[in-house]
Amino acid sequence: MKKFWNILKSAALGFFLATLAFMFLVRVFNVDDDLAELTFIVLWPILSYGLWRINRHKEISQRAATERSSKPKPRSASGKRLLITAVLAVVFSVALAFSINADVVGFAFIPFWIALYYGWPYIGRRLPFLDFDKVPPPAPKRPLWLRVIRGAGVLVGGVGLALAGMASFVVVPIALCQHRAQKVHDSIHVGMTVPDVLHTARDCDMFQASSEFPHDDKADPENLPAMSLGRSSDGTYHTYDLASGHTLNLSEPEAIERLHAKLHDGYPWHFHYTYVNMTPQHVSFSVEFGPDGRVSDVRPVYGWD
Repeated sequence: MKKFWNILKSAALGFFLATLAFMFLVRVFNVDDDLAELTFIVLWPILSYGLWRINRHKEISQRAATERSSKPKPRSASGKRLLITAVLAVVFSVALAFSINADVVGFAFIPFWIALYYGWPYIGRRLPFLDFDKVPPPAPKRPLWLRVIRGAGVLVGGVGLALAGMASFVVVPIALCQHRAQKVHDSIHVGMTVPDVLHTARDCDMFQASSEFPHDDKADPENLPAMSLGRSSDGTYHTYDLASGHTLNLSEPEAIERLHAKLHDGYPWHFHYTYVNMTPQHVSFSVEFGPDGRVSDVRPVYGWD
């Protein structure tokens, strides 16, 4: 069992260090995401194995020293370290979500917590006031009523922290999704043209466009006045063409030209932007265009299941 925990601890610490390297490459050096992901995939097992070897060597040395010593050193179970590292793990997971994607919150929390908890003694060596594992001197026994109140407070605090941690897995992704949508929503203004909106609102997960052009959908289902667009990281747009049965790759000018061809000029248009996350709730907003081809209204951001 101890060997399993050593492997898990090393893997969590390796994940933590590889994540820091990933964020450093993407945010500081603006390295391509694919190269940064490859670096993360390579670094994680290397760092984990190296840390496991170091811990293994240290464990063997400590075991030999313990066998030579007649008095084992007392060790305290630090609930304070458990609590503080849990809070820091939530903070780091949210920061990582803001930097990369909201879906990583649930994935990163546990490795961050394990890495911080087991890595805390190394931090405590550099910053002695953070070393919570020192055995404190024996304190005078408190009255029973004070111990009962203190125990109840610890229990309530632990339950509250557990509930807050579980709620963060739902609230944080939705809040980040709302933040993404609101940021794009606020960048679109009345009077903007279709190219202006398409160029501004690049950050979305799903995009659908439709118009009020009179059309018999049953008689001609392959030429509906509606269109969906996806966008790759290289700036290429793609859409599925019902007539040909193929996915078309388009540049931004070609995407604008196809929008005009599918939706027809001189009629009200509707752009619908949707943002998804790891929860069932999605976040959306709509942009309305008048017959003159300019934005007439930007509807508020809302969530839906």
